[in-house]
Amino acid sequence: MRTLRGINEIRVVRALCEEGALSRAALANMLNLSRAALTIITQKLADKNLILEVGKGTSTDRGGRREVLLSVNQRAGIILSIELEVEYAQFAMMDINAAFIDRGRITYAKETPIEKILDEIILKLKAFIEKENIYEKHIIGVGICLPGILDYDKGTLRESYTLGRWQDFRLREYIENNLNLPTFIENDVKALTLGEFQFGAGKNVTDLVCLWIGDGIGAGIIVNNQLLHGSTSSAGEIGYNEDKLLLLKEDALLVNDADKNWGQILTLNNLRSAVRRGKEQGWQTELEMNATIEQIIEAAEANDPLALHLFKLFGKILGSVCSNLIYTLNPPLVILSGALFEESTIVVDEIRQYVAKGILRTPIESVSIKSAKLGEEAMLLGAAALVLDDLFHFPVYH
Repeated sequence: MRTLRGINEIRVVRALCEEGALSRAALANMLNLSRAALTIITQKLADKNLILEVGKGTSTDRGGRREVLLSVNQRAGIILSIELEVEYAQFAMMDINAAFIDRGRITYAKETPIEKILDEIILKLKAFIEKENIYEKHIIGVGICLPGILDYDKGTLRESYTLGRWQDFRLREYIENNLNLPTFIENDVKALTLGEFQFGAGKNVTDLVCLWIGDGIGAGIIVNNQLLHGSTSSAGEIGYNEDKLLLLKEDALLVNDADKNWGQILTLNNLRSAVRRGKEQGWQTELEMNATIEQIIEAAEANDPLALHLFKLFGKILGSVCSNLIYTLNPPLVILSGALFEESTIVVDEIRQYVAKGILRTPIESVSIKSAKLGEEAMLLGAAALVLDDLFHFPVYH
């Protein structure tokens, strides 16, 4: 479990990253901490070489002694971050503020052996390290995220609908043996949620739900500053839920007899398929049969009848999903992550309207629904957040 001091260490580092150099008095006031507690925390961070004294501020109106200013030592800790997906991988080198120093991307066929994929990533990460003249002792660790349910003890993928061929491969051990660095693994949506919690839309709350839509649908849950895993690490796997009553009422453009759960219906691929079904049924639209998500978003923003109808329908179903999450978990914040939310407000507005009609008013009136802030970099930043979580003594992933 997180300790209160550990949480406040992250708060201090985040404040210095965002505000620049600050005095201990300013930090204590900003974070509502006592001077004694702040002194202990900053001394611990200084001992780790994570923060530095960088001079003195201006004197007070009464001519008092100028206070020492503190700043984050950006290159004191380097993080390596990896996102593994079905047909591509992204990887990056970041500083302790999760600012990108270098990054790359590779693509591969679905049947490519995981060892071959990892070997290519490892070579490129080593090239980053050499290019930037980074000493190994300055690298804090490696964060990896991928879709599926993980075995944290073994460092393996336990179960995955899309990456079943990688199950039981000792992923963490392979990276540690080849990079000689502590390595941390997490489900991609949970990592994304941790990234939004530390760096994005959720950094000012202690509890939240992050709903992600992409090739599938998933949720990450933060409760009392802690990422919720569940007894089998499958908390948030809402893509396998069914709501037969709602499905029976909905438009066949999104739902057909073959669809069984949210993971099949509430995806970007199904949205593209719905465009094809709409054109076949004679809907008025400027969209082509093979329209991309970007083109569908653009069409919806231009009031294209089919695209707008699908977006509103999509938002209505997602509103039902969000309402269930809000009633069950009672979060103060729901974050919506994915291109559908970040590049257009139509679906987000539809979700808010649906949720606002909920019967149980107390949780509905206290929740805020926001789009995510981290965009396409969310998974990589989430993987980096795993390393920071361990740095501040929350050993969940290793």
